[in-house]
Amino acid sequence: MKQSSVVRVDLGAGGPTPSASPSTDVDVVIVGAGAAGIGAARTLLSYGRSVVVLEAQGYAGGRACSDNTTFSEIPFDLGAQLFQQVLAGNVLYQTALARGNAVADMTAFPTAFFFGKRPPSDPEVQIAAAEMVSTTAAMLTALIAAGASILTPAQDVAVSTVTDAFENDPYYANAISLNVESITGAPPSESSLLDLFAFLSVSPAPFVIPGDSYFIKGGMGNFIAGLADGLPLQLNTPVQRIAYDSSGVTVHTKSAAYRAKAVIVTASTAVLAADGIDFAPLLPAPVREAIAAIPLGHIYKAALGFKSDIFAQLKTVTEFNTMTLTTPLGGPPGPTYFAKFWDTNVVEFLADADLAVTLEGMTATGQRDYLLGQLELNGIPASSAFDGRMTASSWGTNQYTQGAYSHANIGSVDARTALRAGVRGQIFFAGESFTLGGLHSSLHGAYTSGISAANAALRALGVAAEHGVSAAAD
Repeated sequence: MKQSSVVRVDLGAGGPTPSASPSTDVDVVIVGAGAAGIGAARTLLSYGRSVVVLEAQGYAGGRACSDNTTFSEIPFDLGAQLFQQVLAGNVLYQTALARGNAVADMTAFPTAFFFGKRPPSDPEVQIAAAEMVSTTAAMLTALIAAGASILTPAQDVAVSTVTDAFENDPYYANAISLNVESITGAPPSESSLLDLFAFLSVSPAPFVIPGDSYFIKGGMGNFIAGLADGLPLQLNTPVQRIAYDSSGVTVHTKSAAYRAKAVIVTASTAVLAADGIDFAPLLPAPVREAIAAIPLGHIYKAALGFKSDIFAQLKTVTEFNTMTLTTPLGGPPGPTYFAKFWDTNVVEFLADADLAVTLEGMTATGQRDYLLGQLELNGIPASSAFDGRMTASSWGTNQYTQGAYSHANIGSVDARTALRAGVRGQIFFAGESFTLGGLHSSLHGAYTSGISAANAALRALGVAAEHGVSAAAD
């Protein structure tokens, strides 16, 4: 077996072309070049304002990042991968289509279930799969009904209040993964039911409604990075300190101080809660408390390459012709995986919440052996065919992210609204954590929050602004 090399981040040719070094005296400084920072910058520039975007990492895109080097066949997204909630309106999806990007409806991909080494074609596995789907639907229905009965944030409860009723079901772990942890990145006991319900109100059956979730073949990270082309962007420039007073805002990096009238901060709530950026004076106590009330959950993504089609023995099962979403049934919780990713001999694995933390804490060798072992448990001859290529995410241990996407603590869903007001008309926040209307935990939610923050900053500067999301995206 070849040793694997876990590639963390390499944007390659998909990265943006930063403009010349911008002035250190601007109207607005934007901290972070993820989707929110890009949306904010494009909006402000469209109004003729001067901006600089300071990005701590060496690429634009934030938690949307495509690995373009590990696999010659296809880019692999280590972070955000889907256009979600498309049926409710997703400006990034529309922009991708307008730019000629190839996309594919996730629900067009077949789903296959294994029960140990018994393949999807086994009649008993098909019965078990039907029972699992029934459990998933019942849990989702119960979550939506319970969420709809909550009239005020004070009545909020943990998601586990609903899901514990299913814990003796043999497919409980599968249903939790699909209905809760794939959205919150956290266990049900740590997740707000009202916050989850807000998301489900926009997309009541996430990832299973035709036309609501799309993959982009060229890589989501590459697409988002492309939206940063031409922006006044400084990469590898972590912000250390933000000072603000009646005279304005000063944003300090290791090598420069940027003076501005306002700052839009798109750093994750996990980074802000851990004092990854020093504020002088301290942010007001209610703001700090609201930030702490919206922690980040975890997701782990990995991909392995193979010398041959390890699913060839299952060719009689038509599901394995391309991009099959595969879920093992029974046993302890395990990752789901996309077999034959984009019809290649690459397999993508996904795990959320506690399993994601466990996997990310392993060595590269440990991760590889675990993932190969999961395929072997399903009777797939993976170890002998592994070609040594592997890439995996590390959002939880990355000092500039410290998690994957947000969920509200129980009873704290109002924190998202509280943070939208900003501080003194000088400091504004954006990112998926600060998104309202059930768009949190989504890439287009992050992007539109950047537009909203830019509009708020413009109004604070005395500019009559209310840019629509379409104009800021195209």
